[in-house]
Amino acid sequence: MNSILVIGGSGFIGTNVMDYLIKKNISCINIDFNPPKKKAHRAYWTDVDILDYDKLESTISNFGPTHIIHLAATLGMDHKTLETLDTNIKGVENIIKILESKNDIKRIIFTSSLLVCKAGYIPQNDTDFCPPNLYGKSKALGEKLVRSAKLKCEWVIVRPTSIWGPWFDYSYKSFFKVIDKNMYMHIGNNEIQKPASFVGNTAYMLIKILFENDPKINNSTYYLADYPWYSSEVWANTIQQTLGSKPIKTAPLWILRIIAIIGSLIKAIFRFDPPLTLSRLNNMHIGGIYPIDNIKNVSGTLPHDLNESVYITAKWMYENNLIKHKPSKI
Repeated sequence: MNSILVIGGSGFIGTNVMDYLIKKNISCINIDFNPPKKKAHRAYWTDVDILDYDKLESTISNFGPTHIIHLAATLGMDHKTLETLDTNIKGVENIIKILESKNDIKRIIFTSSLLVCKAGYIPQNDTDFCPPNLYGKSKALGEKLVRSAKLKCEWVIVRPTSIWGPWFDYSYKSFFKVIDKNMYMHIGNNEIQKPASFVGNTAYMLIKILFENDPKINNSTYYLADYPWYSSEVWANTIQQTLGSKPIKTAPLWILRIIAIIGSLIKAIFRFDPPLTLSRLNNMHIGGIYPIDNIKNVSGTLPHDLNESVYITAKWMYENNLIKHKPSKI
């Protein structure tokens, strides 16, 4: 019988993964130093910091998982030193050290990041790194640790793209909010191909990778992105139509750049995160075609299309008083 250990199951993706496992009645626990976002998940939670090696080792040994999904990470783009990102490096070291002595674990997924390479850079192979910041560097270092380890179980590295959906935080929640407030504008007339994934599809892909009986999965790297792809413009229009907010207008890049400069100054001076900053604007109009054929082969048809994904997300936001427009299906 399979038993799944989710490391970092109280976070955004982890909450949705735990939802999936619980609904499928799969034996699972979540270890995280943060309590679950959902009260119903508390029965599956154990308070563990992965930097605490002894507690981590005893918890893994006592539960005896057959499979592991490692999602725990320190996030953020503004770190000044790698020491504040120790979860992404030392945490991976601790997991590897424990697993090197285990014989009963079949497969583990290590979650990395798209940002092991700067935005718009498509790596030539799995070890072609060019991180844009210390967060990306910490994730690249974590990948290197995995690849150099002598694990007795199969391992997989996944690089989530722009993940969005219920329980999300930061920029993509703001994306829905500014459209709800009729404050969003398209950037010029060019559709930009950006990799993104609705978190319900992300959780589905993770579970497919975890259990798929295919030897080619071992020691592989997967980008987690929805397919067929959707541009930021199509995504925004779908949100607008679902919410019934005002049609979105298109603005020249130079106007948005001025607004973004003001937003960046506000963030630097007042420590307030406005909807649009220079880094966010740059991220919005830089795209790229990432290699996702391997995840297509494993996952097949995804459970949620764009219309359904937007509706599920908007409904969750409306029920939690995060937006004012009541969504409707399109």
